[in-house]
Amino acid sequence: MKQILILILTGLILVPAFAQKSKKDIVYLKSGGIIKGQLITHDLDIVKINSAGNEWVFKIADVDSISKYSKAVRERNPNQNYFFDTSLGVLLGNSGNSQKAPFSFMTSFNYKVADKLYLGAGLGAEFLDETYMPAFAQVQYKFRETRFTPFVNLQVGYQVPLEKESRQNFNNYYVDYSSSYWPGYQTNQKLDTEGGFLINPSFGFQRHTSDNFGWFFAFGYRYHQLKYSGDNGYKLETNFSRLSLKIGFIFN
Repeated sequence: MKQILILILTGLILVPAFAQKSKKDIVYLKSGGIIKGQLITHDLDIVKINSAGNEWVFKIADVDSISKYSKAVRERNPNQNYFFDTSLGVLLGNSGNSQKAPFSFMTSFNYKVADKLYLGAGLGAEFLDETYMPAFAQVQYKFRETRFTPFVNLQVGYQVPLEKESRQNFNNYYVDYSSSYWPGYQTNQKLDTEGGFLINPSFGFQRHTSDNFGWFFAFGYRYHQLKYSGDNGYKLETNFSRLSLKIGFIFN
């Protein structure tokens, strides 16, 4: 199961990276040829363009037209109507889990629904005492449509367990008897994992370093539940409150 999860998440990273659309200047020749690249010189005599590391020089009489990709437009609004993001991070705070700073990986697709407002959905992997796949929806608001902007983000979803049984021994937890929780019961039995609800509001900064790529840093509050079940109607619920720290990348 872990190997399948790694393959899925690797695909989710590579697909948006290969799906990027480059923004290039275009030279249309009267002969019908088309050269795409970065325009170097355009005057009354010649047109020079760099394409894939090669410089092409044409007489102005051989050029039909030139399409320039506006740098001013890029600087003002580098964001398209959608973007992919991928983040790596940790969940700080030893709240009911033997892992003091569990590793968290997430990737999502987001679509613009209003000015500066994006809705998205994604998957991830988190390595607590057991391995979970968070499936979540998120809403993100960017304060500016520029290369550098602060943003706020809210993720809501569910921790899907990828391991059927818990690996930990519970020595102090809550047991469900007739919908009431009683503390202090001890057991070393293996429990079935059932996952639980999660919510993660955060604040961060993002920076586009090119038309199709950027990075971001975010920190926030993470709350999630993990539920377990055992023999004879036994139930266990643990609640986590942690600080989330993430660094990630943006593709569009």
